Amino acid sequence: MTALLSIEGLRTIFRQHTGDVVAVDGVDLSLDRGETLGVVGESGCGKSVLSLSIMRLVPPPGRIAAGRIRFEGTDLLGLPAPAMRAMRGNRIAMIFQEPMTSLNPVFTVGRQITEAMRAHDPSLGARTLRSRAIAALGRVRIPAPERRFEEYPHQLSGGMRQRVMIAMALACQPDLLIADEPTTALDVTVQAEILALLGELQREAGMAIILITHDLGVVAEVADRVAVMYAGRIVEEAPTAALFDDPQHPYTLGLLGSIPRLDQARARLLAIEGAVPPPFALPAGCRFHPRCVFATSACAAREPPLAALSPGHLVACIHAPVEQSLVPAARARTDE
Repeated sequence: MTALLSIEGLRTIFRQHTGDVVAVDGVDLSLDRGETLGVVGESGCGKSVLSLSIMRLVPPPGRIAAGRIRFEGTDLLGLPAPAMRAMRGNRIAMIFQEPMTSLNPVFTVGRQITEAMRAHDPSLGARTLRSRAIAALGRVRIPAPERRFEEYPHQLSGGMRQRVMIAMALACQPDLLIADEPTTALDVTVQAEILALLGELQREAGMAIILITHDLGVVAEVADRVAVMYAGRIVEEAPTAALFDDPQHPYTLGLLGSIPRLDQARARLLAIEGAVPPPFALPAGCRFHPRCVFATSACAAREPPLAALSPGHLVACIHAPVEQSLVPAARARTDE
């Protein structure tokens, strides 16, 4: 069966006066219909640039320098601009970060939703557009959708604005939804409601979802597979259960080890020292080795490829498979 989305060797760069800065470097991913893929990593690892690359919305001076992005067999990078505009929002939709800044403050909620629908079907009349927009607001459980249709973004709460973004993204019933940090800045209760809503709408429409987040708890709850990004590359990819039960890349181990657990209330959390390197100053070899508790001189010699440890479980590390019982001792050595 052909994958709904297939990404091969994607490389996205930003041209600077000092040279090209690589934000996404050689990413390979695939996604089937009805599947949810979680993409996780620290801020600056390339998650959002990856999503913008799929939508062909990378802002200047950025550009896609290499690779292929196929959607149902169609190469999106080879589509003329009008054909890509027709694809965007209709077949592939995106929920952007920060709904307050993504929504236009000078237009009503209703106008912004109907504008998206009109762009893909100019034959729709004003009455039909209004009824469909109100139905979309109701589908995402916004109370009194007829009244909210006439309101401006500043009149809505953060949770409601996020629901409006979901309604707008799903107005044309896309096959693929890219959700970039859809629960950021929302309280835990609203976050749970948004995630449950996305899951319900996914089951109804059978669409695929790429969920971009830094929250591993969110990923554990909703994703079928997880791709861990670091410094523009995928360093580990696995089914969700396999990743949480048997993480293999030292970066993934560090991410999971930094999360408090109720069954280990007195255990010391594992902090990942340092920060993601800037894309204009990437280290030689494995990009994680300056922060890695297992690093050896071999790690700086070459960049490890993403290789299969088991069916569906890919890792880019010369030390994999990692014996997880060694992690606390390795961490202790760095703390001495």
